[in-house]
Order: sequence, then structure tokens, then C-alpha cells
Amino acid sequence: MNEPLTPALTPPRTERLPGARWAWNPDRYSEGMFSHALGTERRRLDLLESVLDEHTRNRFLSLGLKPGDRVLDVGGGGGSVARWLAGRGARVTVTDLDTTFLDDLADAGVEVLRHNMLTEDFPPGSFDFIHTRYVLVHLPDPDRAVARLAGWLAPGGTLLLEEPSSFPVLDSPHPAYRTVMRAFRTHLEQSVGSDTAWARSLPVPLRRAGLTEVGMDARFQQIHGDDAESRWWRLSLEQSRVDMVAAGLVEEADFEAAYREMSQPDFHDLSLAVLTAWGRAAG
Repeated sequence: MNEPLTPALTPPRTERLPGARWAWNPDRYSEGMFSHALGTERRRLDLLESVLDEHTRNRFLSLGLKPGDRVLDVGGGGGSVARWLAGRGARVTVTDLDTTFLDDLADAGVEVLRHNMLTEDFPPGSFDFIHTRYVLVHLPDPDRAVARLAGWLAPGGTLLLEEPSSFPVLDSPHPAYRTVMRAFRTHLEQSVGSDTAWARSLPVPLRRAGLTEVGMDARFQQIHGDDAESRWWRLSLEQSRVDMVAAGLVEEADFEAAYREMSQPDFHDLSLAVLTAWGRAAG
């Protein structure tokens, strides 16, 4: 069982942090299209985990994860990564703005914290591994977030980032799919404040944060007719549909046309690009 960690609150909730694109307010994320109060959010996260977890696990193992390592999983979502890490013998702390889907991990020996990584700190040297997945692109200053995360690493510790970029879907040959994906990107940028292109800057922010042994890989998620990726996208779109139509970004008929395309057995296209980057703290 981990020793309890007590993060220290720093700036107020809505302070505009230096260099940030917008004033940070966690409600902009946790009470919007990704709210845990939505009836389909747990299922949406389960689907996302089903298409991403294998790659995440393999990368942890390739970077030398071992029993006893102190691991911080930031923005743990549905908790599958934290649960797997604990099963490998790691001493795991998992955080999120809303821990509704994480609280049962305490039974697996995981420390669960409601935590805002932009405004709350951990002591320097707290962790041997720190991991984020699909988190940093939604923050007002992802580069600053990388520097903060790097500062919590123990000497020789590893920062592992997995972040999506939207560029593969923007010129899809399937017209209805392309239309709703472009609209969704705009809605995400306007409502949450996400920088859907930031991941393309990896791994440069890790070098700027002073990390060494920096590496990266990149892959394209694929989407087939009614597979897990397709179902994840449909839930993501449905949770945004009313607001997207109200904002004039897309019409109801466009959603129906896209869903027809995506459910066809011969539908085959690209989804998001996932850029994975890692680096080690000096030690």
C-alpha cells in the first residue's frame, strides 16, 4: 500500500496561468462533454481502454517497469491502467478531477486522489514513473504541464505520455465521417479548450523539461465498421451532439449520415494519431 500523498493547493481554480491559452477552470472539462455524470461516459471510457491498453502496457514493460516502482497515473479515467500497474506489483497513485470511476481501486491497493495536476503539487522525487494518456491536449498549457510532471520524478524516473492528434480524420475520403469529425474537433477546441494539434510537438516538450534518453513512437488508430473504435467515436459524438448542432457546427442529418457510414461492414478509415513519448530524469 502506498504511503498517503498530500498534494498542496497552489493557484485558484480560474487563474490564468503564465503562457496559458485560456484561464484554467476544471469544470470546463469535468462538467462538459466528458462529465462522469453522463450515462454513457463509463461505457465510452471502457471502449477507449479496450483499444489503447495493450500499447500502453507494452510501452511500460519496454521502459523497465518493475515491482515496487512508485507510479503516478494522471487522469486515470476508467482505471484500467492503474489496476494493471498494481497487478504488476507497482505502488500506484491514480488521480483525476473526478474519481467516480476510480474509487474502487483502493481495494486493489491503489492510492486514489482527486487532484488537479495544474494547480496541485507532489514533492520532487515522488515517483519512478509518471504516465498520462489523452490528458495533456485538453489543458491550457500542455508544455507547462510536462515540466510540472517532470519535476515530480525521482532521479532516473521515467515520464511516459500518450496523446492524440486529430489530423488523420480531417481529410477522410468518407464525406459524412469527415464532416462530423471536423465539427467535433472545432467543438472540442471551443468548449473544452483542447489543442488537437499539440501532440504533434512531441517529444520536444520532454527535452525542454530537461529529460534525457527521450524517445517516441507514433501510430494511427484504425476504424472499421461497428468495431470498438467506431462505437467509442459514436458515444463521443452523441455526448456532444446537442451542443454541436446548437453551435451551428453541424446538422442533425450529418450525424445520421456519419453513423450509417461508420456502421457499414466495409467501412475502413483512419481514426486519431496517437503519439507516445518518454524521457528520463537525470540521475
